[in-house]
Amino acid sequence: QWVANSFAHSVQEKNNGDRAYFAYHRDHTDESIHVGSIVKSRSTGDMVIPISRRINTPDGEFAGVALATVPVAYFQAFFERMDVDDKGVIFLALNNGDLLARRPTLTALMTTNVARGDLFTLYLPYSDNGTAVIKSVVDGVERIYAYRRVSGLPIVAAAGVSYQYVFAPWWAYAYRSMALIGMITLALCLLGILLYRQIQQLITAEGDLNVARNELEIIAQTDSLTHLANRRRFDATLQQEWGRARRNNSTIALILLDIDWFKQYNDHYGHLQGDDCLRQVAGIIGTCVNRPGDLAARYGGEEFVVLLPETNLAGALSVAENVRLSIASALIDHAGSSLGILTISCGVVAINSPAKDSYTAALAEADRLLYLAKSKGRNTVEGQSMPDTYRLHQTNVIDLSR
Repeated sequence: QWVANSFAHSVQEKNNGDRAYFAYHRDHTDESIHVGSIVKSRSTGDMVIPISRRINTPDGEFAGVALATVPVAYFQAFFERMDVDDKGVIFLALNNGDLLARRPTLTALMTTNVARGDLFTLYLPYSDNGTAVIKSVVDGVERIYAYRRVSGLPIVAAAGVSYQYVFAPWWAYAYRSMALIGMITLALCLLGILLYRQIQQLITAEGDLNVARNELEIIAQTDSLTHLANRRRFDATLQQEWGRARRNNSTIALILLDIDWFKQYNDHYGHLQGDDCLRQVAGIIGTCVNRPGDLAARYGGEEFVVLLPETNLAGALSVAENVRLSIASALIDHAGSSLGILTISCGVVAINSPAKDSYTAALAEADRLLYLAKSKGRNTVEGQSMPDTYRLHQTNVIDLSR
């Protein structure tokens, strides 16, 4: 029977003997605070959270219960002021999984239990606080949660943002997530309850960052005009392949290519047309150099270079000749050339079992052969096989000038 209440000066004739919290205190002798599941108030008709405590007689016998209630609507209104995404959630629940308050609210809030969810079965038994990626048993939405048992009370507090929301475009995600975490943390601190001891870093967008890093690496190693490898990538690959050829006692070849009379081409057609010409030549070179280990690069200006691992002089000369013929067959107009079309000259060097760091000498030899080809009338391929002592023991010259 009610003895006193805060709603009227006179005692209302009501009986709470059927309430679960009353039965709990009647059957348990401890005097600790008990937070019960949501009930419908017999005074106001609202859904309330009962907070109760046992009262004993002087000799320790059960004398009754002291009860206070908190309207569920209080938490609902408070949660509405917090900034979470449309599929986010904030809730309070008892240790047995009974929901006390939730945003977004549920029609069946009073009868909803989440004890079978991953939060209660996989995480809370091993840690009183932390973060986790969980698929909700209420609405099926996958979210990233931060959760905590409230110290001294049988209550679990959790806040979650949807997985989809977190992994929006990177910068928007970063700013929104930091603001969201800050606002939720500040709001919960105003309640006077420390719901978070430590907020771990949310799952990072490692995949996105790896993709961005790879794209930046490609940009850093690609010539912006011709889309071939740039000088930086060529130098790094050359050192790597040179070391491999040295360890494996294998052959490596270099082709240095230069567009004939390119200054006259720019003077006659203009630099914009010259850029188009470089792009065309680069595309032809790329189609002629198609083995996975080969590398075609823009060496500088109108000069290109091709690196051919595991290739002897005959193979390198074949590739160079294929490039030369393909460019000549493209019939690119060149009024400044005696042939009337665009041509190239090539210097080819092959070396077996190269000495350490001898690639600079090989490049110098390829450059010498390139200028030898130009001195012989251009549209020519000059090739040289070099031993690791750099004494030239074989010379192959293909003079294809017309």
